[in-house]
Amino acid sequence: MDMLELKTEREIHGYLDALDRNGFETIAVDVEAEFNLHCYGEHLCLVQIFDGKHEVIIDPFRFTRGEGLKELFEKPGLSKIMYDSSSDATLLENACGIRLTSVLDLRPAVSLLNYPKQSLAYVLGEELGIAPVNKKKFQQYNWMRRPLDGAAIEYALGDVRHLFRLRDALFHRLEDAGLMEAYTLQNSLLQNGKAARVKLEKYEKAKGYNRLDKARQELFKEIFTLRDAFAKRLNRPPDYVFSNARLLELCRHDISDPAFIEQGINPRIRRSIQEEILGRFTEIVQGRRGAPAAG
Repeated sequence: MDMLELKTEREIHGYLDALDRNGFETIAVDVEAEFNLHCYGEHLCLVQIFDGKHEVIIDPFRFTRGEGLKELFEKPGLSKIMYDSSSDATLLENACGIRLTSVLDLRPAVSLLNYPKQSLAYVLGEELGIAPVNKKKFQQYNWMRRPLDGAAIEYALGDVRHLFRLRDALFHRLEDAGLMEAYTLQNSLLQNGKAARVKLEKYEKAKGYNRLDKARQELFKEIFTLRDAFAKRLNRPPDYVFSNARLLELCRHDISDPAFIEQGINPRIRRSIQEEILGRFTEIVQGRRGAPAAG
C-alpha cells in the first residue's frame, strides 16, 4: 500500500483536487495531539488519512497558516470517517481555528449496537478480527518530538487503516437491527451539538470544580488561572508546575498554610520561580481568608 507524506500547502491542495478528480468522496481521518502532557497547551501534532488506496500523513508543524488543513477538515463534500471525533473537533477548533464538518463518526454506531466495550481496538477485534496493538507504549508518547519514530507513525496509521471496513461491518449490523435511521440521527446530533455546546473555561473543566461552592470556585479560578500563566511562561504542563490534587485541596479545605502550598510546587523548577509561585499563591489564599499575607 502506498504511503504519502504531504509536506506543503500546495501538496495538500493537490491531494484534495486529486480526490475530486478520481471520484473519492470519503476518507478515514484521525489525529494525534499534545494535551498538556509534555509541554504547555494543546497542539495538533499529526494528521493521518486513509482514502481507500493511499495512507497519508501530514505534519502540521510544517505549516504556519494551515490553509490546506482547513480545507481538508472543513470541506463539506468530503465525508470523514472518524471514531469518537468530539475531542478531535474541539482540538481543531481551539488550537487551529478549524471547524470540522461532514463527519461519519462510528462511535454512535457502537453505542447503539451495545458492544460491551466501546474502544476502537475492542470493536476492531470483534468485527474484523484485528489483534489490538500495544497502545500502552504510545499513551505517553511525545507527539511534539521531531522526527517522529517510524513505529509511532505506523501506530497512528493503524487508527485509520481499517475504518472503511469497520464502517461497512457496523452499517450492516445497524441495517439488520433496524437502527440505521437512529444512527443517522445520532451522528447528526453529535455534529450539531459541537456547534451549539457551551464553551467551558479550562478551570471549569477541572476535576472537582463543580463540587466546590461558589466562593471556593472563585478562589479555584484565581489560583488555576495564575498557575496556568506560570505553566505558559515555563512551557510546561500545568500539573508539572503545581499539582492538580493540591490545587483542589487548597480550595476545598480553605488551606492557607504556606508550607502546604510549597509542597505542591515542583522542586525541579528554578528556585526563584518557586519562591514567586509561593508568594503569589499565599497572597491570594490568605487574602481571601482575611488573614495577613506571609512576610
